[in-house]
Amino acid sequence: MYCLTYYTLTDAVQLRLLYDKAANLTVEFTTVPAIPLSALYPSSLDPPKSSPQQHPANTFKPSPLTGGALNLGPDGSLPAATSTPPPPPEWKIKLDTAPTPSSPFTLLKTTKREMYDKSRERALPENAAGPAYREVMLYNEVNELTEGTLTSLYLFRGGRWVTPPVGVPSGEFTSKTLKDDGADEGELRKPFAGRWGHSTRSAKVGAGGQRGTSRRWALGSGYCMEEPVSIETVQVGEGVWVSNGVRGFGYGKVVE
Repeated sequence: MYCLTYYTLTDAVQLRLLYDKAANLTVEFTTVPAIPLSALYPSSLDPPKSSPQQHPANTFKPSPLTGGALNLGPDGSLPAATSTPPPPPEWKIKLDTAPTPSSPFTLLKTTKREMYDKSRERALPENAAGPAYREVMLYNEVNELTEGTLTSLYLFRGGRWVTPPVGVPSGEFTSKTLKDDGADEGELRKPFAGRWGHSTRSAKVGAGGQRGTSRRWALGSGYCMEEPVSIETVQVGEGVWVSNGVRGFGYGKVVE
C-alpha cells in the first residue's frame, strides 16, 4: 500500500509524512535552502536579470586637488544604504537517458518514488552552485516531457512559456475520478504519439506528470500554458524554469 504525501514548511525544513503498512507514522526531514519571496511568487517567467552595473556616479572619487570629499556636520546624515540581494543560483538541468512510463504513481505524489530515485542516479548533473540546484527532466514512453524528479517544468516554445500537460493513465481510474464540468486536467488513456504541432488541444490529454501546486499557480497567473513538449526539441543551453511548492521557482540551463 502506498499513500499520498503531504508537505509543509517549518524552519525551512520539508516534511514528508509517510503512513506505512503497519499504520505507523514516520517523518522524513529534508533541508531546503532559504527561499526569497520573489522565488515563491515570481512576477513573471522571464529569465532573471543579471545584477546591474554600478553607476559611475556611485564610484566617483574626488581629486585631492579639490579639497577631497565633504564631511558631514554633527547633525548631518546620509540615507541608509540599500542593496539588492543576489539572484538565486542557476539550476543545472539534464534530460533523462531513459523514459519513465506514466502510471498512477507519476500522476499523484505518493511514497512510491523509486522511478524518481533511479532517474537521479543515472542522469543528475553536477552543479558547483550547490546540490539543491540541479534537476532531471523526465519523459514518458512516447518521448513527451512530463516533469522533473522534484519539480514542474516550463520551457519556452512558440513565443511563450509552456508546461507539459498532465493526465490520468488508462485503466487505472474510472470516469468517476473526473469532474462532471469537464474542468479536470486528466484523461483516461495512456499518452500516444503523433500530436506534435498542435498548440491548442483538449485540456484532458495529458503526458502523465503531477498537478503541482506551483504549476497550478503559474497557469492561473497566466505565466504559461499547457502544451506537449517533445524531447527532440530540447536543446543544450536553453533556459528552463522549474518549480516546487516548497522550493519555489528557479531558472536554469539544460546541460549535457
